[in-house]
Amino acid sequence: MRKGFLLLLALLLTACPRRVGESTLYFLNWADYIPEALVKKFEREAGAKMVLDTFESPEAMLAKLKAGADREFSLVVAPDYYVLQMAREGLIAPLDRGRLKNLGHLDPFFQNPPYDPGLRYSVPYLWGTTGLAYRQDLVKGPVDSYAVFFDPARQVGPFLLLDEMRETIGAALRYLGYSVNTKDPLVLEKAKELLIAAKKRSVGFAGGVEALNRILAGDAALTLAYSGDVLQARQEDKRLRYALAKEGGTLWTDAMVVPKRGPAQDLAYRFMDFLLRPENAAELATHTRYATPVAKALPLLPEAMRKDPTVFPPEEARAKLEYLEDLGPAIALYDRVWTEVRAR
Repeated sequence: MRKGFLLLLALLLTACPRRVGESTLYFLNWADYIPEALVKKFEREAGAKMVLDTFESPEAMLAKLKAGADREFSLVVAPDYYVLQMAREGLIAPLDRGRLKNLGHLDPFFQNPPYDPGLRYSVPYLWGTTGLAYRQDLVKGPVDSYAVFFDPARQVGPFLLLDEMRETIGAALRYLGYSVNTKDPLVLEKAKELLIAAKKRSVGFAGGVEALNRILAGDAALTLAYSGDVLQARQEDKRLRYALAKEGGTLWTDAMVVPKRGPAQDLAYRFMDFLLRPENAAELATHTRYATPVAKALPLLPEAMRKDPTVFPPEEARAKLEYLEDLGPAIALYDRVWTEVRAR
Protein backbone atom coordinates (compact mmCIF):
# COMPACT_ATOMS: atom_id res chain seq x y z
CA MET A 1 0.00 0.00 0.00
CA ARG A 2 2.88 2.55 0.71
CA LYS A 3 5.37 4.52 -1.49
CA GLY A 4 8.72 5.88 -0.31
CA PHE A 5 9.55 9.52 -0.96
CA LEU A 6 13.25 9.24 -1.83
CA LEU A 7 14.83 8.19 -5.12
CA LEU A 8 14.52 4.57 -6.28
CA LEU A 9 17.27 2.16 -5.45
CA ALA A 10 20.00 2.04 -8.04
CA LEU A 11 19.34 -1.63 -8.72
CA LEU A 12 15.67 -1.09 -9.59
CA LEU A 13 14.49 -2.60 -12.86
CA THR A 14 11.63 -1.04 -14.79
CA ALA A 15 10.56 -4.15 -16.67
CA CYS A 16 9.47 -7.58 -15.46
CA PRO A 17 12.57 -9.55 -14.60
CA ARG A 18 13.69 -12.66 -16.45
CA ARG A 19 14.56 -15.82 -14.67
CA VAL A 20 18.24 -16.54 -14.42
CA GLY A 21 18.04 -19.50 -12.05
CA GLU A 22 17.27 -20.34 -8.46
CA SER A 23 20.13 -18.19 -7.16
CA THR A 24 18.18 -15.00 -7.92
CA LEU A 25 15.38 -13.61 -5.75
CA TYR A 26 12.88 -11.51 -7.72
CA PHE A 27 11.21 -9.04 -5.37
CA LEU A 28 8.17 -6.86 -6.22
CA ASN A 29 7.74 -3.98 -3.79
CA TRP A 30 6.83 -0.32 -3.43
CA ALA A 31 9.54 2.14 -4.48
CA ASP A 32 12.32 2.85 -1.96
CA TYR A 33 10.77 0.53 0.58
CA ILE A 34 13.97 -1.26 1.56
CA PRO A 35 17.51 0.09 2.08
CA GLU A 36 20.10 -1.00 -0.43
CA ALA A 37 22.50 -1.89 2.39
CA LEU A 38 20.03 -4.48 3.67
CA VAL A 39 19.68 -5.97 0.19
CA LYS A 40 23.46 -6.26 -0.11
CA LYS A 41 23.71 -7.84 3.34
CA PHE A 42 21.21 -10.54 2.37
CA GLU A 43 22.96 -11.18 -0.93
CA ARG A 44 26.24 -11.76 0.91
CA GLU A 45 24.67 -14.06 3.50
CA ALA A 46 22.63 -16.07 1.00
CA GLY A 47 25.23 -16.14 -1.78
CA ALA A 48 22.46 -14.98 -4.10
CA LYS A 49 21.34 -11.99 -6.12
CA MET A 50 18.22 -9.91 -5.60
CA VAL A 51 16.41 -8.15 -8.44
CA LEU A 52 13.89 -5.47 -7.44
CA ASP A 53 10.88 -4.22 -9.37
CA THR A 54 8.23 -1.79 -8.14
CA PHE A 55 4.56 -0.90 -8.54
CA GLU A 56 2.79 2.44 -8.30
CA SER A 57 -0.54 1.32 -6.81
CA PRO A 58 -2.06 -1.83 -5.28
CA GLU A 59 -4.39 -2.13 -8.26
CA ALA A 60 -1.42 -2.06 -10.66
CA MET A 61 0.39 -4.71 -8.63
CA LEU A 62 -2.58 -7.06 -8.66
CA ALA A 63 -3.22 -6.53 -12.36
CA LYS A 64 0.43 -7.27 -13.09
CA LEU A 65 0.34 -10.57 -11.22
CA LYS A 66 -2.94 -11.60 -12.84
CA ALA A 67 -1.41 -10.90 -16.25
CA GLY A 68 1.22 -13.57 -15.65
CA ALA A 69 3.87 -11.85 -13.53
CA ASP A 70 3.09 -14.27 -10.69
CA ARG A 71 5.44 -16.61 -12.58
CA GLU A 72 8.20 -13.98 -12.52
CA PHE A 73 8.43 -12.98 -8.85
CA SER A 74 9.67 -14.94 -5.86
CA LEU A 75 8.26 -12.54 -3.27
CA VAL A 76 5.73 -9.69 -3.33
CA VAL A 77 4.85 -6.98 -0.80
CA ALA A 78 1.06 -6.59 -0.85
CA PRO A 79 -1.44 -4.44 1.06
CA ASP A 80 -3.12 -6.32 3.88
CA TYR A 81 -6.62 -6.22 2.35
CA TYR A 82 -5.38 -7.97 -0.81
CA VAL A 83 -3.90 -11.02 0.94
CA LEU A 84 -7.03 -13.17 1.16
CA GLN A 85 -8.21 -12.05 -2.27
CA MET A 86 -4.90 -13.14 -3.78
CA ALA A 87 -5.20 -16.47 -1.98
CA ARG A 88 -8.75 -17.03 -3.30
CA GLU A 89 -7.60 -16.29 -6.82
CA GLY A 90 -4.76 -18.80 -6.59
CA LEU A 91 -1.99 -16.23 -6.94
CA ILE A 92 -0.17 -16.97 -3.68
CA ALA A 93 0.73 -20.13 -1.80
CA PRO A 94 -0.03 -20.95 1.85
CA LEU A 95 3.01 -20.34 4.04
CA ASP A 96 5.20 -23.20 5.16
CA ARG A 97 5.62 -21.79 8.65
CA GLY A 98 8.21 -24.42 9.53
CA ARG A 99 10.64 -22.61 7.25
CA LEU A 100 10.31 -19.37 9.20
CA LYS A 101 12.32 -19.72 12.40
CA ASN A 102 11.96 -16.07 13.47
CA LEU A 103 8.17 -15.67 13.45
CA GLY A 104 8.24 -15.61 17.25
CA HIS A 105 9.95 -12.22 17.12
CA LEU A 106 6.69 -10.64 15.93
CA ASP A 107 4.49 -8.65 18.27
CA PRO A 108 1.60 -10.97 19.32
CA PHE A 109 -0.90 -8.70 17.56
CA PHE A 110 0.81 -9.29 14.23
CA GLN A 111 0.96 -13.06 14.73
CA ASN A 112 -2.80 -13.26 14.32
CA PRO A 113 -3.87 -10.16 12.35
CA PRO A 114 -7.47 -9.67 11.19
CA TYR A 115 -6.49 -9.50 7.53
CA ASP A 116 -4.83 -12.96 7.61
CA PRO A 117 -5.76 -14.91 10.77
CA GLY A 118 -2.93 -17.15 11.89
CA LEU A 119 -0.65 -15.81 9.14
CA ARG A 120 -1.72 -18.54 6.73
CA TYR A 121 -0.51 -16.67 3.66
CA SER A 122 1.62 -13.69 4.67
CA VAL A 123 4.42 -12.31 6.85
CA PRO A 124 4.11 -8.70 8.09
CA TYR A 125 6.62 -6.31 6.54
CA LEU A 126 5.90 -2.84 7.96
CA TRP A 127 2.85 -1.03 9.30
CA GLY A 128 1.60 2.51 9.51
CA THR A 129 -1.42 4.78 9.38
CA THR A 130 -3.14 6.99 6.83
CA GLY A 131 -3.87 10.55 7.86
CA LEU A 132 -3.72 14.21 6.95
CA ALA A 133 -0.51 15.67 5.57
CA TYR A 134 -0.16 19.43 5.23
CA ARG A 135 2.32 22.26 4.96
CA GLN A 136 2.01 24.26 8.14
CA ASP A 137 2.63 27.60 6.45
CA LEU A 138 -0.01 27.09 3.75
CA VAL A 139 -3.10 26.17 5.77
CA LYS A 140 -5.52 28.68 7.28
CA GLY A 141 -6.90 26.78 10.21
CA PRO A 142 -6.71 23.51 12.14
CA VAL A 143 -6.11 20.25 10.28
CA ASP A 144 -7.66 17.58 12.47
CA SER A 145 -10.69 16.36 10.55
CA TYR A 146 -11.71 15.09 7.12
CA ALA A 147 -13.85 18.23 7.05
CA VAL A 148 -10.86 19.96 5.42
CA PHE A 149 -11.80 17.98 2.30
CA PHE A 150 -15.54 17.53 2.63
CA ASP A 151 -16.93 20.69 4.26
CA PRO A 152 -16.49 23.83 2.12
CA ALA A 153 -16.81 26.04 5.20
CA ARG A 154 -13.85 24.28 6.83
CA GLN A 155 -11.53 24.09 3.84
CA VAL A 156 -8.18 25.44 5.00
CA GLY A 157 -6.36 25.54 1.68
CA PRO A 158 -6.07 23.93 -1.77
CA PHE A 159 -6.07 20.16 -1.41
CA LEU A 160 -5.25 17.06 -3.40
CA LEU A 161 -7.25 13.84 -3.24
CA LEU A 162 -5.19 10.68 -2.82
CA ASP A 163 -5.37 8.51 -5.92
CA GLU A 164 -6.05 5.31 -3.95
CA MET A 165 -9.57 3.89 -4.04
CA ARG A 166 -10.01 2.24 -0.64
CA GLU A 167 -8.23 4.93 1.37
CA THR A 168 -10.06 7.86 -0.23
CA ILE A 169 -13.50 6.26 -0.14
CA GLY A 170 -12.67 5.19 3.42
CA ALA A 171 -12.00 8.80 4.45
CA ALA A 172 -15.40 9.84 3.11
CA LEU A 173 -17.09 6.95 4.94
CA ARG A 174 -15.45 7.84 8.26
CA TYR A 175 -16.44 11.49 7.86
CA LEU A 176 -20.03 10.34 7.40
CA GLY A 177 -19.77 8.19 10.53
CA TYR A 178 -19.49 4.76 8.89
CA SER A 179 -16.91 2.00 8.80
CA VAL A 180 -14.30 2.05 6.05
CA ASN A 181 -15.48 -1.50 5.27
CA THR A 182 -19.19 -0.90 4.84
CA LYS A 183 -20.97 -2.90 2.17
CA ASP A 184 -24.19 -0.88 2.25
CA PRO A 185 -24.92 0.46 -1.26
CA LEU A 186 -26.89 3.43 0.10
CA VAL A 187 -24.01 4.48 2.35
CA LEU A 188 -21.54 4.13 -0.50
CA GLU A 189 -23.80 6.31 -2.63
CA LYS A 190 -23.55 9.04 0.03
CA ALA A 191 -19.78 8.71 0.02
CA LYS A 192 -19.73 8.96 -3.76
CA GLU A 193 -21.65 12.24 -3.77
CA LEU A 194 -19.39 13.64 -1.05
CA LEU A 195 -16.30 12.73 -3.06
CA ILE A 196 -17.68 14.19 -6.29
CA ALA A 197 -18.32 17.48 -4.51
CA ALA A 198 -14.84 17.42 -2.98
CA LYS A 199 -13.27 16.64 -6.35
CA LYS A 200 -14.79 19.79 -7.83
CA ARG A 201 -13.16 21.91 -5.12
CA SER A 202 -9.83 20.06 -5.19
CA VAL A 203 -6.76 20.61 -7.33
CA GLY A 204 -6.98 17.02 -8.58
CA PHE A 205 -5.89 13.49 -7.73
CA ALA A 206 -2.33 12.38 -7.08
CA GLY A 207 -0.47 9.31 -5.89
CA GLY A 208 1.32 9.44 -2.55
CA VAL A 209 4.73 10.57 -3.83
CA GLU A 210 3.34 13.07 -6.32
CA ALA A 211 0.94 14.54 -3.76
CA LEU A 212 3.69 15.22 -1.23
CA ASN A 213 5.99 16.61 -3.91
CA ARG A 214 3.27 19.03 -4.98
CA ILE A 215 2.69 20.13 -1.39
CA LEU A 216 6.41 20.72 -0.92
CA ALA A 217 6.37 22.75 -4.15
CA GLY A 218 3.43 24.82 -2.93
CA ASP A 219 0.95 23.61 -5.55
CA ALA A 220 -1.37 22.37 -2.79
CA ALA A 221 -1.55 22.71 0.98
CA LEU A 222 -2.77 19.31 2.13
CA THR A 223 -3.67 15.76 1.17
CA LEU A 224 -4.39 12.31 2.56
CA ALA A 225 -1.06 10.50 3.02
CA TYR A 226 0.77 7.57 4.53
CA SER A 227 2.62 8.23 7.79
CA GLY A 228 6.09 7.05 6.75
CA ASP A 229 5.99 8.96 3.47
CA VAL A 230 5.39 12.15 5.41
CA LEU A 231 8.29 11.45 7.77
CA GLN A 232 10.61 10.83 4.84
CA ALA A 233 9.45 14.03 3.13
CA ARG A 234 9.94 16.02 6.35
CA GLN A 235 13.64 15.38 6.05
CA GLU A 236 13.56 17.81 3.13
CA ASP A 237 11.02 20.30 4.52
CA LYS A 238 10.27 20.65 8.23
CA ARG A 239 7.09 22.59 7.47
CA LEU A 240 5.34 19.34 6.56
CA ARG A 241 3.03 18.03 9.28
CA TYR A 242 0.91 14.92 9.83
CA ALA A 243 -2.23 14.34 11.89
CA LEU A 244 -4.77 11.58 12.32
CA ALA A 245 -8.33 12.73 11.69
CA LYS A 246 -10.50 12.89 14.80
CA GLU A 247 -13.12 10.76 13.02
CA GLY A 248 -10.60 7.91 12.86
CA GLY A 249 -9.00 6.31 9.85
CA THR A 250 -6.99 3.35 8.75
CA LEU A 251 -4.18 1.33 10.22
CA TRP A 252 -2.54 -0.89 7.66
CA THR A 253 0.11 -3.55 7.32
CA ASP A 254 2.07 -4.31 4.20
CA ALA A 255 2.71 -8.05 4.01
CA MET A 256 5.09 -10.36 2.18
CA VAL A 257 3.47 -13.12 0.12
CA VAL A 258 4.93 -15.92 -2.00
CA PRO A 259 3.47 -16.32 -5.51
CA LYS A 260 2.36 -19.92 -6.02
CA ARG A 261 4.09 -20.20 -9.41
CA GLY A 262 7.10 -17.98 -8.67
CA PRO A 263 10.78 -18.95 -8.94
CA ALA A 264 13.32 -19.36 -6.12
CA GLN A 265 10.79 -19.89 -3.33
CA ASP A 266 13.50 -21.14 -0.98
CA LEU A 267 15.20 -17.75 -1.27
CA ALA A 268 11.86 -16.06 -0.59
CA TYR A 269 11.59 -17.88 2.73
CA ARG A 270 15.20 -17.14 3.61
CA PHE A 271 14.63 -13.45 2.94
CA MET A 272 11.42 -13.27 4.98
CA ASP A 273 13.20 -14.94 7.89
CA PHE A 274 16.13 -12.54 7.41
CA LEU A 275 13.79 -9.54 7.76
CA LEU A 276 12.26 -11.01 10.93
CA ARG A 277 15.62 -10.80 12.70
CA PRO A 278 15.42 -7.81 15.08
CA GLU A 279 18.53 -6.02 13.82
CA ASN A 280 17.35 -6.24 10.21
CA ALA A 281 13.76 -5.27 11.07
CA ALA A 282 15.10 -2.20 12.89
CA GLU A 283 17.23 -1.21 9.89
CA LEU A 284 14.24 -1.55 7.57
CA ALA A 285 12.02 0.56 9.83
CA THR A 286 14.66 3.24 10.40
CA HIS A 287 15.20 3.63 6.65
CA THR A 288 11.52 3.78 5.67
CA ARG A 289 10.26 5.64 8.77
CA TYR A 290 7.45 3.12 9.12
CA ALA A 291 6.72 1.04 12.21
CA THR A 292 8.07 -2.49 12.49
CA PRO A 293 5.85 -5.42 13.55
CA VAL A 294 8.91 -7.13 15.07
CA ALA A 295 8.60 -6.48 18.81
CA LYS A 296 12.22 -7.34 19.55
CA ALA A 297 13.35 -4.68 17.07
CA LEU A 298 11.76 -1.80 18.97
CA PRO A 299 14.66 -1.25 21.44
CA LEU A 300 17.01 -1.00 18.44
CA LEU A 301 15.18 1.95 16.87
CA PRO A 302 16.37 5.54 17.37
CA GLU A 303 14.80 6.98 20.52
CA ALA A 304 13.18 9.83 18.61
CA MET A 305 11.47 7.35 16.31
CA ARG A 306 10.22 5.20 19.20
CA LYS A 307 8.64 8.26 20.82
CA ASP A 308 7.20 9.77 17.63
CA PRO A 309 3.37 9.53 17.64
CA THR A 310 3.38 9.67 13.84
CA VAL A 311 5.21 6.34 13.82
CA PHE A 312 3.61 4.76 16.88
CA PRO A 313 0.27 6.48 17.58
CA PRO A 314 -0.93 6.46 21.19
CA GLU A 315 -3.55 3.93 22.25
CA GLU A 316 -6.40 6.45 22.27
CA ALA A 317 -5.67 7.28 18.63
CA ARG A 318 -5.20 3.63 17.58
CA ALA A 319 -8.58 2.80 19.09
CA LYS A 320 -10.23 4.85 16.34
CA LEU A 321 -8.33 3.16 13.51
CA GLU A 322 -9.63 0.32 11.32
CA TYR A 323 -8.01 -2.14 8.99
CA LEU A 324 -9.23 -2.10 5.39
CA GLU A 325 -10.78 -5.56 5.09
CA ASP A 326 -11.09 -7.91 2.16
CA LEU A 327 -14.60 -7.15 0.88
CA GLY A 328 -15.12 -10.21 -1.31
CA PRO A 329 -17.75 -9.61 -4.04
CA ALA A 330 -18.66 -6.25 -2.47
CA ILE A 331 -15.46 -4.79 -3.91
CA ALA A 332 -17.47 -4.30 -7.10
CA LEU A 333 -19.49 -1.62 -5.29
CA TYR A 334 -16.31 0.29 -4.49
CA ASP A 335 -15.02 -0.11 -8.05
CA ARG A 336 -18.26 1.39 -9.36
CA VAL A 337 -18.17 4.31 -6.92
CA TRP A 338 -14.52 5.04 -7.74
CA THR A 339 -15.14 4.90 -11.50
CA GLU A 340 -18.03 7.34 -11.19
CA VAL A 341 -16.06 9.73 -8.97
CA ARG A 342 -13.15 9.77 -11.39
CA ALA A 343 -15.45 10.26 -14.41
CA ARG A 344 -17.51 13.18 -13.03
